[in-house]
This record gives sequence, structure tokens and C-alpha cells, in this order.
Amino acid sequence: MRRLLACVQRLPRRRRRARAGRVRTLARTAAPPACALALVAGLSAAPAGGHARAFAPALAPAGAASKSASAAAGGGYEQTYLAYATGGARTPLRIWAAGADGAPAELLGPGLQPLLAPDGKLVAATLEKVGSAPALAVYSVAGAPASEYARQANVTAVPLAWSPDSRYLAVSLQSDRVRDVGRDSSLAVIDVSTGAVRTIAHGIVAGASFAPGGSDMLAYALASSLRLGAPVNVHTSEPDGSDARTLTHDGRSLEPVWGAEGIAYDRERLRRLQAPQYEIWLMAGGGGDARQLTHIEAGPLVSGLVPLAFSASGTRLLAEFEGQDTSAAWTVEVPSGHARQLRAAGVESLIGAGISADGTAVLADADDLQSPPSAGHVVTVPFAGGPASVLVAHGGEASWSE
Repeated sequence: MRRLLACVQRLPRRRRRARAGRVRTLARTAAPPACALALVAGLSAAPAGGHARAFAPALAPAGAASKSASAAAGGGYEQTYLAYATGGARTPLRIWAAGADGAPAELLGPGLQPLLAPDGKLVAATLEKVGSAPALAVYSVAGAPASEYARQANVTAVPLAWSPDSRYLAVSLQSDRVRDVGRDSSLAVIDVSTGAVRTIAHGIVAGASFAPGGSDMLAYALASSLRLGAPVNVHTSEPDGSDARTLTHDGRSLEPVWGAEGIAYDRERLRRLQAPQYEIWLMAGGGGDARQLTHIEAGPLVSGLVPLAFSASGTRLLAEFEGQDTSAAWTVEVPSGHARQLRAAGVESLIGAGISADGTAVLADADDLQSPPSAGHVVTVPFAGGPASVLVAHGGEASWSE
């Protein structure tokens, strides 16, 4: 459940971002030992009571192992519409950029949980930790060497969201220490145009999303600790951490996704000896005027719907129904709140990955629940359900810029 992350989970919890309202959150259940990743982070921390400070991250040296494979091969694209991962129990995890009009995919390098920038030119990905290697890479689909971040030990780095102009990348840094996890965890923003990194806030990050349009305002949810009952609220700030505001004050609000009609977020209800129950609420971008959007029952071992991404108009929302051994794509209509599970003929399971800007199509990982990426396929399905179109025959963890 929420805030019980031991490592980046690559099996059932691989939520995706769409072109509007991109968001990536951390896995909510402890990962099995086989997928535990010892990741490190070297992003700057703001002094207590002071302003965040910026610094340039260490970049990959020429010829380093993290150099994109497409550059080594002399390939690369100006931009791509789709990034995805491959790998299995005996094969390494790799990040790929899909080619347009039938062109072959380009191998970018190692990693998992790729997050494609809206302009289709950069892909952020989490790296497996080996010694003092970095925990986060930002690949260029054109084939330039990757930029590497996060080298200090004992913190997991996960890319969460790109700003609409593809300049800023929000990253969750979660401590893997036994004590003081909340104090040593934080939300950081990377300015990929300069390489500068700023710490926005300290605590356990429970979702982040940039505002649509050109403001680059960031919405995020933050808790003080991993304790399930710890208060968690939604906040906003500029990408440098200035103009910070708290939008909710109930201590039970998390997973914000910013769209044209406002910010969708979960309001949780704690249940004795059961998983917390989530319902999606919608509030104005500046806070206030919150109303409950969905009304879906959730059994004792499942939590319910978590918002993932809006269409550009804000009238269609992709969500994920989550719980123990459960991750299923659902669609929600705004403002009615009508919600239903997304289904496709001949497909056993669909994990939500993104929604098209016009809201007509959903990107999903198919038939790979609790399996490595190459065990499934990447598909698109009509928002109302229907036949699935296969984009990648053996891959998963998809992210697009459609």
C-alpha cells in the first residue's frame, strides 16, 4: 500500500503518464527480493529553513557504458512518440525509443520505468545500482550521451513527471535507510536545459504533476513518514520551489494529476485491518471547490481508483484500480464521474500507461501483471474499450507523447 516502497517495483506497479497530466508514482507494495534495487542519489538538499540550492549533476563521460546505444551505432531519431522497456528474469532491463512509420526501434541504454518528455526528445529512466553508478539517466533519442544523476547512496531515484515544455523533470528521492526515512527523502526538480537540480520539499512523495499550459507550476503530495496514518497533503510550487502553497489540509490527500479542469487527486479513508480506500476528487488548480468525482466500492485487500492522466481537454481521465495483486486500467468521464474498467477482447489484463491528447485512445501494458516487461506487450485501446492494437510485441512500461 501507500508509502511502503522498499525498491522500485518493476512487476505489478508500473503506472504511466499521458501527454496531458503526466505523473509517475512509486510502487505501493514492497517489492520481492529478486527486484530489490540498491539505487543511489546525489541530488542536492535544501538547508533547513532555507532555499533550495542548485548544482550541475555529473554527466556521463565520453565512451561511458551509459552512452546511448543508438549513438554508438550512429543512429537515433530527432524525436519519438513512444518509449518502453524490455527485459526478463535472465535478460537485462533496457530502454527503447520506437521508430516512426515502421522504422526499427532504437536502444537507448539500460534502465526501467522510462518517462518520455512531451516533445519526444528525452527519456528519463531509473537505473539499477552497481557500485557508485548513478541512479537516474536522461537519454536523448537523437543518440547523444546520456546525462546521469543521483550518485549518493541510500536513496532511490524515480522520475515522476515532465513539465509540458519538456524543460523540467520532477524526481522522487526516497531513502532506503531504516530510520528517518521521511527526513532523508525529498522531491527534486531537474532543469534539463542547464543540468541544475533543486530540492523542492522533504518527505515521502506520493505523486507529482505539472500544470498544463506554460506556467510550469508543480502539484505534489507529501507525507512526513512511511507510517500509514501519517498525514499526507497536496501542495503546489514553482519549479524552483518558490511560491509554495498547501492546497489540502485533511491529511488524507495524495496522487495529484493536473488537468485543464483542475487537479484530480485521491482522498483516502483508513480502514481497520484493511487496505485504505481511495476515491478520486477534483479541485481547482488554486485549491478549493473540491468535490468527489468517483464512487467505487473497494474490497478489504484493494484500495480503489488512483488518477493517472487527463486528456488535453480535461474531460477524460485515465485511472488505475489498485490493491493486492491488482492493477487494472479504468476510464473516468469528467464531470459526471462515470467510471468503468477498460477491457479489450482477448486481453487478460490492462495496466494503464497513458491517454491520448484527444482522449480517444489509452496506452496500456497488456498481459504482464506481475511479470517482467518482455512478458507482455504494449497496446492501444479505445477509451470506451474495444479491440487492442499492438504497438510492441514484447515490451512494457510504456510512455508516450501522443
